[in-house]
Amino acid sequence: MRLLPPLILLGLFASLAVVWERHGVEAPYRTVELVLDSEGWRLVARREGLEEEGFWRTLREAGATSVAVYEQTLRRLEDAGLVAVLDGPELLAQARTGRLSAALSALTRRPDLLRSVYVLPLRPDVATLVEQGFRNALGAHRIRLVLRNPLVYELLGWRKDLEEVGLGFLPWEVRRWERRGFWVVLRPRNVRTLDAERLRERVRAYGTLGHGLTLIFEGVEVLGYEHLIPQAAAVLREIGAVYGRVEVLTAARRMRGEQSLAVRMMPRVVRVFSIGQDELDRMNPPAARERFLRAARERNLRILYIRPFQSVPGGVDPVAYNLHYLRSLVADLQTAGFQRGRAAPLPMLRLPRPVLYAAGLGAVAAGVLSLVLLVGRTCSPLGAVVLVGAGWVGLLGLGMVSELWARKLTALLSAVVIPPLAIHAGLPRGGPRAVSGGRVLLEAVGRLWLISLGSTAGGFLVAALLTDWPFLLAFEVFFGVKAATVLPLVLILLLELSEPTTADPPWRRLWRAMDRPLSLRTALILVVLGSAGLLLVLRTGNVSLPMLDLEERLRTALETAMGARPRTKEYLVGHPALLLGVAAYLVGMRRWGLPLVVVGAVGQAGLVNSFAHLHTPILYTLWRTANGLLLGTVIGVAVWVVAWFLLRPRGLLPAPGHPVLVQAAIREQLPP
Repeated sequence: MRLLPPLILLGLFASLAVVWERHGVEAPYRTVELVLDSEGWRLVARREGLEEEGFWRTLREAGATSVAVYEQTLRRLEDAGLVAVLDGPELLAQARTGRLSAALSALTRRPDLLRSVYVLPLRPDVATLVEQGFRNALGAHRIRLVLRNPLVYELLGWRKDLEEVGLGFLPWEVRRWERRGFWVVLRPRNVRTLDAERLRERVRAYGTLGHGLTLIFEGVEVLGYEHLIPQAAAVLREIGAVYGRVEVLTAARRMRGEQSLAVRMMPRVVRVFSIGQDELDRMNPPAARERFLRAARERNLRILYIRPFQSVPGGVDPVAYNLHYLRSLVADLQTAGFQRGRAAPLPMLRLPRPVLYAAGLGAVAAGVLSLVLLVGRTCSPLGAVVLVGAGWVGLLGLGMVSELWARKLTALLSAVVIPPLAIHAGLPRGGPRAVSGGRVLLEAVGRLWLISLGSTAGGFLVAALLTDWPFLLAFEVFFGVKAATVLPLVLILLLELSEPTTADPPWRRLWRAMDRPLSLRTALILVVLGSAGLLLVLRTGNVSLPMLDLEERLRTALETAMGARPRTKEYLVGHPALLLGVAAYLVGMRRWGLPLVVVGAVGQAGLVNSFAHLHTPILYTLWRTANGLLLGTVIGVAVWVVAWFLLRPRGLLPAPGHPVLVQAAIREQLPP
């Protein structure tokens, strides 16, 4: 038994070393790239009849660093006036009206007329793009040069399909953006008809536009999806490209193949935050700015992809409206300590294996200690060594099969057992204290902070076990969030029900307690507690119940006032409940204190869970944890003061110096 705490401390020291290394990587990672969506902002300028050069110069001066350039398609070339496109039936109809030249009228006699599309490039470089783009995407048999004066290409296929095929980028267009002072982010789209050789040819053409360009794929799938992703990643790495991976919160919105491509592009990946145009037009600029700022500050996203508001309030100049939105966002980022520039991939951490093994050993020792406390038996040093050794060997064996799952399961073990251990160790033992309400309050606050310090140590252990590039970039996430929220509540209840003086384990005592008659009051309490527990589970994770408008406003206000927004279930539920539960233990009201302690475990579990968000900078997580503890303490103290002055006159709380009499009075007031 005495061997287990030193092993847990060993794991803690190892985790502190890992966390320090991680902070050293995250601290200088403060450069944010603001990428303008070229099509969206160009639409604003055209609607207002603005001259483009001056418009883009103004945006550059407002703080934008980059522009996203879309891959050319027939539709985009036609919209830009660079090609004319006619399908067979349209060509035939114009010939019948006599509006075609003799050369073009001759095309109506071609045998493939009704299953073809005819493209008339208006510039030589555009003709080259069309010819090479379609040869690469569809094969040489699908495109033919049928006229030289004027230049006409015949494409076999349906117009609606052909006009959305990605053809590549015009080099002069990329150079024009660079002359305007922007970095260029390419937005290519996948072409499913590519084979491996033509895919390599296409990507190498991207490389001629510049080395180290960032690519954010357009559409719903990455380049090479679904059988050519390894080849795509290899040639993208060859040209020095950076993959801009757009963050989404649900699997349904995730781009197909992004996970596979990201793993193969490691570490040349930068996370991107974007608000879709349909969602943006339902928001206002302050809400959008808040989301961008939160993405950069809380989730380490370093490319902010900015679309303009296309729908603005009546009587407002759209250009001025969007310029103010952009300038305000830049000011928000600068105030938060970010600098504008070219976003770089997060550097990879190189952690020594012995340090990670030591952290895993600490997690196993914590699990064994919980088991020993639950069964209520003393454990000899030899028994502790055997149990810890067996768990560690099992962990190493799992690591040989899948290191990823070994990390995930060990982190889950830590998240489940350490908060209850911290609470169990921090609760007062013995009889009631004959002290004043102020001294009870001071001790309760001290014990709350010590318990939270222990849970924070568990958070460090979880963070160390998951500190790896896939977790830091959110390709992999903490496994078992809901289990890590619910199981600590069950475990602390069992630990507090265990009595070393009896041979009965806590679960047998619970089983006997269920033999008692169920009163209506108890049933109502169980229904309320069950509903609260269900709400807690449903509100856990990225995809959960929607927030009330009042809660959203409260979160925003706290984020503005405190810098790092504390988690609601910590400061509003868990920490106040645990403080009150400790105070109830101190005055001898254990029957009321135990439910409060169980509810208080919600805050400690949430505290550890905060450290499981590896994509959040560790310093921000510590800041958020401290804010939650401070605010929760204030709320708990306020509730205790009110309860002390309201309940003590009725004899429901102890008077200083008379613990025995008060205990008798309290027992008379409590239900059997």
